Amino acid sequence: MSEPSETLDGVRYFDASIAVTLLNGIQPLDPMIAAVLRGLNLRIYPGRPADGDRSDYVVLDLNGVSIGVQRRAKALYLHADTTETSDKAVAFEVNGGGENDYPLI
Repeated sequence: MSEPSETLDGVRYFDASIAVTLLNGIQPLDPMIAAVLRGLNLRIYPGRPADGDRSDYVVLDLNGVSIGVQRRAKALYLHADTTETSDKAVAFEVNGGGENDYPLI
């Protein structure tokens, strides 16, 4: 895959948010939100309409897992990469239809 066209690095975003908060006297971030922001990375890869892509490919990195999402002409594409974790399965639910466990190879 090519280089992302846009990225959001959670640590840099968090540090910038703290600086703005302190400079403007705004109430500090909730600790739970701060913890999530520090571990968040967001990458956006441009879609390829000629291949049937209907949107950019957006990848969210959080908690050692990468989740990719893209709208395509024939289906919604979801990709989960758990290679940095010790997970043995992924529990997944679509549209409230119940949770399904997928074993990881």
